[in-house]
Amino acid sequence: MKYYQAETHCHTSEVSPCSRIPAQYLAQGYAEAGYHYMIVTDHYHPVVLENPALHGKSWAERIDFFWSGYEAADRAAQGTDLLVLPAMEVALNIREESGLGDDFLVYGFSKEFLKDEPYLYRLDYQSFYKKMKENGFLVFQAHPYRYGLHPIEPVCYDGIEMVNTHPRHFSRNALAIDFAAKHNLWVIGGSDAHGEEDIGRGGVMLPDGIANTQDFVQYYRENGSPELIVTFGA
Repeated sequence: MKYYQAETHCHTSEVSPCSRIPAQYLAQGYAEAGYHYMIVTDHYHPVVLENPALHGKSWAERIDFFWSGYEAADRAAQGTDLLVLPAMEVALNIREESGLGDDFLVYGFSKEFLKDEPYLYRLDYQSFYKKMKENGFLVFQAHPYRYGLHPIEPVCYDGIEMVNTHPRHFSRNALAIDFAAKHNLWVIGGSDAHGEEDIGRGGVMLPDGIANTQDFVQYYRENGSPELIVTFGA
């Protein structure tokens, strides 16, 4: 079985306001870097889904907007060896003073699920994970030690992002490594790409044959944590 580079955490500028990379260039960058998989995890956050530009839009229309970054990246990858898949980075417990929350990478859902289940970011940790688990999704707390944060209770997710290679954020990955080992958690790694210089810094190694995010979830369920891609000095 052959294994390939896979990005599990990246953002398009079409949807995530903190990203500087249009979907077209994101897909081109990962294809040129030799990646075979790229999972788009745009921010599922009130700043995105309740922004003034969407005033008067239905929830279904808001999700169409949220999905547009993935769709643009998927179109841009046509004709290359890169497979683009959809996921999301959900913020919970958002602090009013900063707008920041605790972020969770979620894999395995459909666009229809998001349309049927509005405002997931308003749920508490346990209610959120209960809903994700009931539907068979995979949940990782993203960069759990960034900005002085800490992991929440491990019963509220499947694992943590043990290595986040974003070069401009202080993710304190060594602490995440210790926490994952102490609690015997599944782990994931990602570039958390927001700028062109972030492309291809991290991710995981996945086998051929993965066709959708449900296959990605099944791979974790059957095999546990894959090999991580780690940029030296991350």
